[in-house]
Amino acid sequence: MNANARDTSHKTRLLVHAYTEALVGVFALRLPGVAPIVRANAPSMCVESSFEGEHINLNSEAIVDACEWSGPKIMTCIDQLTGAFVAAMWDTLKSHSNYAAISTMPEIQFFRHLRNACGHDGKWNFTVLNHPAVWRDKELKQEHSGSKVFGGMLKHGDVVLLVIDIDRKYFNSPAVC
Repeated sequence: MNANARDTSHKTRLLVHAYTEALVGVFALRLPGVAPIVRANAPSMCVESSFEGEHINLNSEAIVDACEWSGPKIMTCIDQLTGAFVAAMWDTLKSHSNYAAISTMPEIQFFRHLRNACGHDGKWNFTVLNHPAVWRDKELKQEHSGSKVFGGMLKHGDVVLLVIDIDRKYFNSPAVC
């Protein structure tokens, strides 16, 4: 195992910052006065591709104009962003050299089921709980299978708290925020 797999704190910190920055962007686009600034200063943006002439051109003006201020579309955006963050954090945790030693611990099992839920339409998805899945006062039980994660047992901000708790308990690291 390489040295980077032994210390994932730097990657964890970067992922938490990327997640919070993306959330700030989602919310900032909805602040009064931001849309005119985006239209005037960055009406289009480009994400380069390795394929000649196939770059991803972002029409920033259209994105700002299409922003929903509330409702299911913005919640779907936040759900998807949170799910991507959870998946990336799970991959970081699994790459740590200590993972095998802690893989059946209750918080790790809770995180594992959260990661699976994020990949299954935001719903808890298990048939049998082979190990206790507990984090703080949240405990997964058979009756949770099939129920929505966010807006149900958890709120979006809980995922960062879960990562911080795991980091502190199993890796004796300071908070990642």
